[in-house]
Amino acid sequence: MKNKLKYYLDRFVDKLIFAFRNFFKTKKGKIVLLDYTPYSGSNTYALYQYIKSIGYNDVELVEFKDVRFSKLGFKKYFEKVKKILSAEVVITTHDVIFYKDNQHLIQLWHGIPLKAMGLLDKTLNLKRKRYTFDSFNKYDYVISTSDTYNTLLNACTGYVKGNYCITGLPRNDYLFKKGKLEKLYDVKKYKKIIMFIPTFRKGYAQKEEGNNRNNNIFGFDSFNFKKFCDFLKHNEFLFIAKLHPFEENYYKELYKGIESENFVFLSIDELSKNKIDLYEILKDADLLITDYSSVYFDFLLTDKPIIFINNDIEKYEQNRGFLLYPYDFWTPGPKVKMQDELENMIKFIFEKDDYKEHRRVIRDIVFKYKDDKASQRIWSLIKDILGV
Repeated sequence: MKNKLKYYLDRFVDKLIFAFRNFFKTKKGKIVLLDYTPYSGSNTYALYQYIKSIGYNDVELVEFKDVRFSKLGFKKYFEKVKKILSAEVVITTHDVIFYKDNQHLIQLWHGIPLKAMGLLDKTLNLKRKRYTFDSFNKYDYVISTSDTYNTLLNACTGYVKGNYCITGLPRNDYLFKKGKLEKLYDVKKYKKIIMFIPTFRKGYAQKEEGNNRNNNIFGFDSFNFKKFCDFLKHNEFLFIAKLHPFEENYYKELYKGIESENFVFLSIDELSKNKIDLYEILKDADLLITDYSSVYFDFLLTDKPIIFINNDIEKYEQNRGFLLYPYDFWTPGPKVKMQDELENMIKFIFEKDDYKEHRRVIRDIVFKYKDDKASQRIWSLIKDILGV
């Protein structure tokens, strides 16, 4: 009952603010970027850092993760709302709840989709799909990586304005710069760095979309943690597991105390404490292991190998669905379904990389630009909007 009251209070306050939104004075030249996923591959954070680096000061990064009136109280909540509604340009990766008629809204989004989402997501009801359509069509510009990306996002959102700007994603600029993993770990102790970054398994409706990972982080039917750690230690590999922000707290508690010298969990708290974004260390990985996360598309820009764990692909396809078919074409790397296959493939792929050309084919389809100038190109768009 208490949570329900908070929910209705939050909705009432938001609707009230939205009704009076145009009474807030717009400050000419002001840019506000909303950060919904701090330090977790945030496009707004990367773009903000670039804008600050070139000496433009009328810009602000507003953290908007789990922001609610009932949680923050009037003063803190109103301060965030005022910052957003006073900006001339508002940039986000998720939805913008508060906006005015005379503002310019730019959507960066947060990844190239492999799995179905939005209008094509099997787990969403009609009401949620209408919300997706309405929310996306308020944006004046949508940042893109390629013509293919335009088509995919349009299919998922119904963005009828069609104002796509092919610039690349700001966070991917980090993949072409010096990495910062050595600030978190003594990487010189290891021969190879492996990163495991899976997607989340509970959709918007909190429905399991594939195998749960309560017994092991890979969702394998059987898994021997000691054997895997011995494998990592013997080969002098460092294995870094970075779970999805939506599930991190749950699994952090579930897997408490199972880390080793060669197997570690990387948390948002640790990244935040060191002011390092996930993509500032992603480039330091020698191998990426994932399942259906869009992170692998970005990792293609590093030209390093990828292993896909797809032991629940039939279940995932049935519950959530994929956007891209055939699956094997769009996922340029070996597929594994059990522990022995994973260990063998890790060793093999470091000795013989058979997927190099396949990765480049997919990379060139989904990325027009393969450089560190995405933020620079977006800044050119912003300057045109502001007339500076």
